[in-house]
Amino acid sequence: MIRLDPATASPAAPPAVPAWALAHGGALSDTDAAFQVGAAVSTLDTLARAQASWAGAWRQRLALRCAAASMRLAGRSEDEVALRDAWYLRPAGADTGPAGAVLGA
Repeated sequence: MIRLDPATASPAAPPAVPAWALAHGGALSDTDAAFQVGAAVSTLDTLARAQASWAGAWRQRLALRCAAASMRLAGRSEDEVALRDAWYLRPAGADTGPAGAVLGA
């Protein structure tokens, strides 16, 4: 489980996307769209590294979505609900099976 590290947590307000990176209306070119995506990803990276109190839950949610996508690519039928259940509803020390192993990784 991912937990907040009080020693490195930042009490500062989370960063916002800079105004210059926001769309100003009209059609975007591919280059403009790629630039704005890069600015948004950079802001998300800064936000994730800030270790806000909710960041652990956000990371776990992203891990669950990535595991569900991996299961689809592997041709398996487990979705996010099945992965979460395989991981959190298993008895202590029990095997998680292939679905839980993917989520655990």
